Amino acid sequence: MKIRASNHIGGASRYEAAAAEETLRELDEQYARGEIERHAYFEKKRSLVRLFLKATTSPQRRPRDDYEV
Repeated sequence: MKIRASNHIGGASRYEAAAAEETLRELDEQYARGEIERHAYFEKKRSLVRLFLKATTSPQRRPRDDYEV
């Protein structure tokens, strides 16, 4: 199934890129200091990236009859 991307920004998002950058920097610092384990670091980073993508993109599915065969 193909997903179309839209360049249109729909509404104001509560999620800001600056907040994401700061949170990722704090996470990297915690990992560097040894406060969190590798597995926890990657799990947290993955969830932050998913949150960022979900907040900043809006993929749209095509109508059923619009698919290429």
